[in-house]
Amino acid sequence: MAEAGVSPPVEISSVSIPSKRLPVVRPTFVRVAMPAYNEEHSLPLLIPRIVQCLAESPWQYEILVVDDGSKDRTAEVVEELARRYPVRLIKHEVNRGLGAAIVTAVTSAAEGLYDDDIVVTMDADNTHPPQLISRMVPMIREGRDIVIASRFEPGGRVVGLSRFREVLSLGASWMMRLCFGVRGCKDYTCGYRAYRAGVLRAAQNRYNGQLVRESGFASMAELLLNLSKLDVVIGEVPLLLRYDMKEGDSKMRIGRTVYRTIMMILRHRFSK
Repeated sequence: MAEAGVSPPVEISSVSIPSKRLPVVRPTFVRVAMPAYNEEHSLPLLIPRIVQCLAESPWQYEILVVDDGSKDRTAEVVEELARRYPVRLIKHEVNRGLGAAIVTAVTSAAEGLYDDDIVVTMDADNTHPPQLISRMVPMIREGRDIVIASRFEPGGRVVGLSRFREVLSLGASWMMRLCFGVRGCKDYTCGYRAYRAGVLRAAQNRYNGQLVRESGFASMAELLLNLSKLDVVIGEVPLLLRYDMKEGDSKMRIGRTVYRTIMMILRHRFSK
């Protein structure tokens, strides 16, 4: 019998709590893919800059260079860099143009990735600052499907480009905004972008080898227009484009680029 004012001891029975499997947390994988044509002087400057930025991040990463039939030592330079850095080379034996090179870059980069991993494309001529990757990747992780480094986002700027080329770029941007009005996009032609890997695979399945039909610089706008038909969420970050850091002359043939861009716009604008 318990003493007055003292509660009897309570017997606690053991309770079996069913175990639950916790979700596996894995680091995001970022694959940087670059089409390259005659960039033997630029890549030894650019790749260490990319590595420095990504080595300080929490993400796993790899750099993929698509050598589009270069006539210089681009392939040899990439192979030398691969001995020191996580770099992989894919070669086109002949020059097939930027359109084919960017298709190889995005399709190869998406291989083996989870849908929420990230593919970043950028130019190989050392004009795109790698530091922007650390701003673009979190925006994908926050829910966007594509993030564009934009010359026309507030804070964006072009350094070292002729006034004529700047006017052409601005005119192309306004023409595409008027014709297509892709939500969240001002810069349709810049190749510096981050993509959710699952979006790239969905686009490959939808377009069945016709993801990009243009061979030249209009291919970047065509790729974006085709991806926009998948109801993607697009964001932009301001780009400081440094043409004054470019090694060698521009490979753009202005007259042909303007003509092909106009033809591409007409084809997409009036296609069913």
